[in-house]
Amino acid sequence: MDKILKVAGIVVVAWIALGLLGLIFKFLVGAVFWVGLIAGGIWLFSAVTGRSRRAMGAERHSTLR
Repeated sequence: MDKILKVAGIVVVAWIALGLLGLIFKFLVGAVFWVGLIAGGIWLFSAVTGRSRRAMGAERHSTLR
């Protein structure tokens, strides 16, 4: 009976440990996803506004010549 309780205890502890590792992994994957999404949005916004500024600057310089 003692060995059965030890095995059951090991199984319960392993189950809890794997559950916690799963939660941590899920949190980290979600955090990386959201950081990437926000960084991509910022990069896209800066690329679009930079392109429009360069295009407006090119038009301005071509009219001055």
